[in-house]
Amino acid sequence: MKWLAAGLTAAVLPALSPAAQPAYPQRAITFVVPFPAGSATDQLARVMGERIAQSAGQPVVVENRPGANGSIGTAQAAKVAPDGHTFLIATSTTHAANASLYRKLPYDPIKDFTPVSRLGEIPFVLLVNPTVPADTAPKFISHVRANPDKLAWGSGSSGSLVPGHALVSANQLKMVHVPYKGVQPAMTDAIGGQIQLVFADLASAVPQIKAGKLRALAVTSAAEHPMLPGVPPMSTVVPAFEMTAWFAMYAPAGTAPTQVNQMNQWVRAALTDPALQSKLAVSGFRLTPGTPADLGLFAAKETVKWAKAVNSAGITPE
Repeated sequence: MKWLAAGLTAAVLPALSPAAQPAYPQRAITFVVPFPAGSATDQLARVMGERIAQSAGQPVVVENRPGANGSIGTAQAAKVAPDGHTFLIATSTTHAANASLYRKLPYDPIKDFTPVSRLGEIPFVLLVNPTVPADTAPKFISHVRANPDKLAWGSGSSGSLVPGHALVSANQLKMVHVPYKGVQPAMTDAIGGQIQLVFADLASAVPQIKAGKLRALAVTSAAEHPMLPGVPPMSTVVPAFEMTAWFAMYAPAGTAPTQVNQMNQWVRAALTDPALQSKLAVSGFRLTPGTPADLGLFAAKETVKWAKAVNSAGITPE
C-alpha cells in the first residue's frame, strides 16, 4: 500500500504545481522615482507605467522620493522587499555619476540592485532667466565675468551639476552655486530670478522655453537638438563637452529572475509601442530598451565616463 500511496501522491503533485505558483503581479506595482514630479524621470515613469499597467493587469503607482541627487529615493528602493512589486526608475545620476560625486553612498548601485532594462536618454539645456542680458553662451560668460560672485546657478541632479561646474571651471567664472532637491525647484527659482542659470533636462526645459519663462543658450548633446534649432552645443564654450542623461529600470537585489524577465518584456513592449513613442518624442526622449545584461555592461562603462567628467569639471566629492 505504501508504494500505491506514493504513486498517487506523485500523480497528484504535477497537477497541483501550477496552482502553487502565485499569479504575478498580485497587486499594484510601484515605480520609485528618486526625483521630483514633473522631472524627465517622472514623465517617463508615468507614461511607461500606464502602458505596463495594461500588460500586467495591475495598477502602476509612481512614488516620487527626491533629494540628495537621487540618493534618498534610491537608497529607500534598495531596502524594499524584492518581491517583484517595486522597481526603481534610475538615471545616470543614481547609477553612474553619484559614485564619483559622493565619498560614500547610502546604497551600492551594483550590489543592491538587479538590472531590468535601459529606458531612454535626453540631453540637458543651459537655461538663463530672460532678464539676463545675454542671448548666447559667450555673452553670458562675459556678463558673469563683469559681475563676479553676483550671479548664481542651481543644480538638482548630476545632469545639471556636472555641466554647471564644467562651464564655471572651463571659463574660470565666479558664480554662487545653489543645490536643490531636483531640477524642478531649481527651474522655479531661475524663473523667479533667485538664480540666473540652471541646466535642466530637455523634457522639463522646452515648455518653459516656449512660454518665454527661460532662455536656452546651449545643449549638452554633441550637436544641435531638433527640438531646439539654432541652440548650439555646449562644446562651443566648453571644448569637447558632451553629455546626455539616461534612464533605466532596476529591481531590488534578490528579485526573482522570472519577475525581472517578465518586467523586461513589459518594458520592451511598452517602449516599442508607436503610440507611446509618439507621446515621449514630444519631450525629446530617445528610447533605448534592452536586456538586463545590456544594462549591466552599459552602466559599468557610464560610471567610468562620468567619473572622468566629474574630475574634469573640478568637482570635489561630498
